[in-house]
Amino acid sequence: MLECRCIAKTYSKGATEEIKVLSNLNLKINLGEIVALKGSSGTGKTTLLNLISGLDYPSSGDIVFRNKIITNHNTSQLSLFRRNHIGIVFQFFNLINDLTTLENICLPLIIRGQNKSLAMSQGLQLATSFELDSKINHPVQLLSGGEAQRVSVARAMITNPDLILADEPTGNLDSTNANLVIDCLINQCKKNNTSLFLVTHNESILSKFDRVLHLENGTIS
Repeated sequence: MLECRCIAKTYSKGATEEIKVLSNLNLKINLGEIVALKGSSGTGKTTLLNLISGLDYPSSGDIVFRNKIITNHNTSQLSLFRRNHIGIVFQFFNLINDLTTLENICLPLIIRGQNKSLAMSQGLQLATSFELDSKINHPVQLLSGGEAQRVSVARAMITNPDLILADEPTGNLDSTNANLVIDCLINQCKKNNTSLFLVTHNESILSKFDRVLHLENGTIS
């Protein structure tokens, strides 16, 4: 479903210096596959997620999604690609404090123009799956870290994306909440046959994944 072919990413520093982050990186993720990526800080894990989601362009190489090259898309096409195919889970939740739990979960559907009552009905089902049904009317700033991250995951899942990209989603959580978030995420991905590509430093959750990859020196092993 997703393939990265000979991806390189270089950033300019000053007039003459270049920083090579990724080099000749190859990756393939199948439909419904649950994959973790680990690696030292600063090795380019977040950069890779940004390239796959179309938030940034590689310096060379191709990213192929469902047999279509997306690296030659313009920014409008990439925005549409993300909206239709990708769900993103951030380490720091990125929730909207003025909205309730349920409103945050349903926001992607509302942005798409879906009927609000239908969106709320779908959101409530997902909130229940993520053990958030007792919190649906709570302002999100009153939620615990684990609850807020489950809202973030549910929001990413609400559009039934083909691929979830998660960047250190347990980085600020204790062990109990980390495992609850990961279990909810993986269970929902398996239920929907959604692929998951998750960046983590948390060694204790790696046994839950179909594959664990390692990013070092700009490439994956």
